[in-house]
Amino acid sequence: MLFLHTMNKVIFTFFLCMLLFFNFKAEAQTSNATIYGVVTDENGKPLEMVNVALMDYPFGTSTNRKGEYLLRIPSRRNVTIAYSNIGYKLLQKELELQSEESLEINVELQPKSENIDEIRVTGQNQTSGNIVRIDPKAINNLPDVGIGNVEGLIKTLPGVSSSNELSNQYSVRGGSFDENLVYVNDIEVYRPYLVRAGQQEGLSFVNSDMVSSIEFSAGGFDAKYGDKMSSVLDIKYNQPTEFSASATASLLGANTHIENISKNKKFTYNMGLRYKTFRYLLGSLDEKGYYNPAFFDYQGYFTYDLSPKTQLGFLGTISLNRYEFIPQSRKTISGSWNNQRSLYVDFDGQEIDRYKTYTGALFLNYKPTQNAFLKFIASSYKTREEETFDIIGSYLLTEVQGEGTNDIDDSSKVVGIGMYHEHGRNYLDAFVNSFTHKGGISTYNNFLQWGFTIKNEMVNDQMKEWIYRDSSGYSLPYSQENIELYYSANNNLKLNEQRYSGYIQDTYSFLTGIGKIKLTGGVRAHYWTYTDHLTVSPRFSTSINTGIERDIIARLSLGWYHQPPFFREIKNLYGEVNPDVQTPRSFHTVAGLDYSFIAWDRPFRLTAETYYKKLKNLIPYQIENVRIRYLSDKISHGYTYGADLKVNGEFVSGTQSWMSLSLLKSEEDIEGDGHGYIPRPTDQRLKFSVFFQDYLPGMPEYQMHMTGHIITGAPFGMPRTERYKQTYRMPGYKRVDIGFMRSFVTNGNNLTTKPFFDKFESLNVSLDIFNLMNIRNVSSYFFAADYENNYYAIPNFLTGITFNLKVSAEF
Repeated sequence: MLFLHTMNKVIFTFFLCMLLFFNFKAEAQTSNATIYGVVTDENGKPLEMVNVALMDYPFGTSTNRKGEYLLRIPSRRNVTIAYSNIGYKLLQKELELQSEESLEINVELQPKSENIDEIRVTGQNQTSGNIVRIDPKAINNLPDVGIGNVEGLIKTLPGVSSSNELSNQYSVRGGSFDENLVYVNDIEVYRPYLVRAGQQEGLSFVNSDMVSSIEFSAGGFDAKYGDKMSSVLDIKYNQPTEFSASATASLLGANTHIENISKNKKFTYNMGLRYKTFRYLLGSLDEKGYYNPAFFDYQGYFTYDLSPKTQLGFLGTISLNRYEFIPQSRKTISGSWNNQRSLYVDFDGQEIDRYKTYTGALFLNYKPTQNAFLKFIASSYKTREEETFDIIGSYLLTEVQGEGTNDIDDSSKVVGIGMYHEHGRNYLDAFVNSFTHKGGISTYNNFLQWGFTIKNEMVNDQMKEWIYRDSSGYSLPYSQENIELYYSANNNLKLNEQRYSGYIQDTYSFLTGIGKIKLTGGVRAHYWTYTDHLTVSPRFSTSINTGIERDIIARLSLGWYHQPPFFREIKNLYGEVNPDVQTPRSFHTVAGLDYSFIAWDRPFRLTAETYYKKLKNLIPYQIENVRIRYLSDKISHGYTYGADLKVNGEFVSGTQSWMSLSLLKSEEDIEGDGHGYIPRPTDQRLKFSVFFQDYLPGMPEYQMHMTGHIITGAPFGMPRTERYKQTYRMPGYKRVDIGFMRSFVTNGNNLTTKPFFDKFESLNVSLDIFNLMNIRNVSSYFFAADYENNYYAIPNFLTGITFNLKVSAEF
C-alpha cells in the first residue's frame, strides 16, 4: 500500500502544480498582444524560414512558404522584434502594444554579401530530403537526466525508441543500437563497447554546448552517409564569429564552454569541459550500496584560415570515465496483485569499470570556387576499456503475504534460497586510424558529391567472465561428478584489418507544373579485408515540393544498406569467433509527406512516413540491459514495416513543441531452428512521445518544459537461451519528465532590478522533476531459481522520482 500512497501524493502534487500554473495563465490571459504580417525580399518575393524573434526573450517563430508569420508578444511594455535570415541583413523594430491588440507588420529584407561555406551549400540541397533539422536550442530546455544530451532530444522523434533513461542508446525503426551512425564534423563517432548497463555509459560523445546544427534521418538516407542500416545523426560544431561562454551546474554534474575568434578573424576556437555523476540518481534503484560514477571529458574544435580559400582545422577529445559500485543489498517485490514474489539479496564484492577514449582529427578545407569544396580529414580514435567485477549475492525468494505489502517480515512462504557469483575481467584496446576525402560541386540546379575513406583497425579484445550459481545447495547446472559453471566465456581476439569505402551521388532539381522536383541518386561501396566481402549499395530518392499554394512536400526513397560487421559481431555468446560471418543488408522503401498548415493562427507541420525494410543475412543478437550479445554462428532473415507521424509547431505562441506516434512490426526467421518468424529484440510495436514548451503569458521569463514517452514492451527471455524462447514481453515504458525555469537574464537583457545580473548574457534557474509519476520501468530481469529449479523473472527496475536543481549562465 505504500506504493499506492506515494503515487497518490505524487499525482496530487502534480495536479496542484498544474492548477496553480494554469491559474496564473488565466489571470494573465489579457497580458499579451499579437503581431502578424508577411516578409519579402527586395523583389517582393515571399521569404520562407525567416526568424521572427522577440529580442531579450527566448521565443520566436518563423515564416511559412508564403512568407507569413504570427507571434504573440507581451503587452504594455516596450519590446524589440528582430527579423533575420541567412544572406539578408538583420532588421529590428521597436513597438509597444496594449493588451490583446493586433498589429500587422510587413517587412522587406535586404540582401547582404556573405561567403557560403560547404555546410550551407550542402544544407540547401537537403531541405526536401529525408534529413530532419533540429534546433539545438531545444536541448538547453530539455528536462533530461543526461544533462542536455542531444540523444535526449532524438528520443522524442518518431521512429526512435529507448526504454532506459540512464542510457544514451536508442533503437530506430526496429534496428539495434549498433545500427545507428553518428557523425561530428564528418568524423564517425564510436561508443564504449564493454558497457553492460546504462549507468556505466557516462557522457554522450556530443557536447551540446558546442553544437551549431543537428540533422537526423530515420531511414532512406543518401549514399554519402556510411555503412549502417538504420539511422544517421549528423552533428556540426560551431565555428564562432564572436566571443561566447557558458556554464551549467546541477545535482548531476557540471559543464562549461568557451568560444571566440581572433581579432584578424583567421583563428577560432570552441572548447568544452563536462563532468557528470549519477550517484544521486542511482540512489533510487533497488540495489543499494556505494555508487561512485565519475565521467569527465574535454573537447576542442579549432580552425585557422590559411588563405581566403583554405582552412585548417582540428578536433580533439579526451574522455575519462570511471564507474565503481560496491553493492550491499537489494529488495524487489514483483508479480500480480495477489501473487507477488519478494527477492531479497545480500551482496559482497565490487565492480570497477574504466573507459578512456581519445579522438584527434585534422581537417584541410579548400574552396577553389564559391560553388566547389574539397575536404581532407586524417583522424585517429583510441580506446582503453576495463570491466572488472566480482559480485557474490545470497538471495531469498519468498511469496508475499497480503495485498501489496512492502514488509519482508510479512512474507509467508520461502520458495527459493540460493547464491551466485559473477566474475569478469574484460579488457579492450582499440586503435582506429582513417583518412577521408570529400568533395562537391554545385551549380544552379545540380549538386555532385563524392568521397572515400581508408581505415586501419587494430583491436585487442580480452574476454574472461563466468557465473556460478547455487540453488538450495546444488550448483546449476547440476552434476553428480563436477561443480559446473552456469556460464563461462574465455577468449582473446586480435584484429589488424583495413576497410575501404567510397561513394558518389548527384542531386538534380527542376521546376514543373506541379512544383519543384529533386532527384538524388548515388552508390556506395565497402570492402573489409577480414571477411573479404565487397558490398555495393545503390540508393535513390526523390521529392516534390508543391510550392506556396498547397505547401506540401512528397518524398520517396529506395536503396540498399549494408552493415559490414566489426569485432563484436564476429563473436558468439561465449566469445568464440566465426570468421565466415555474413554481411547484413537491408532494402529500404520509405514514402513520406510533409504538410504545413495554420491552426489557431499559428504555423504547424504534419510529417507522415511509411516504410518497409527487407532484411537479409542478419546476425541475430540478444540484449541484456544495454549490452548486445551476437550469435555469430547463426544467420537470419527478416522484415520491418511501420508508420511514423509527427506534428510540430507553436502549440504555444513563440515556442516549438511536437508530438510523435510510431507503429512498427519487426520479425526475423533464424535459419535451421524450425520456429519460423519471431519478434526481433527491438520489436516495440507502439511508441508515443511529446516535447512541450510553455510560458506564462505576459511573463515569458517563467517557463515550463516537458517530455513524455509511452512505449510498448520489448521481447525478452532468459539470457543465453535459444532466441525462439525470448519472446515474452516486458511491461511498457512510461515516463514523464518536467522542468520549471525562471529566466533572470535573456540575450543580455536584465529582467530584474538587480544590477548584479548585468554581467550575464543569459541566466536561468530550473527545477527538474524526473519520472514525475514515479513509474518503475523495467530495464532487464534477474532470474532466480526455487527449490524445484523453476526460474522466476524478477525485474530490474529503473530510477524512481527524483529532483534536480540546475543553474545555467552565458557570458
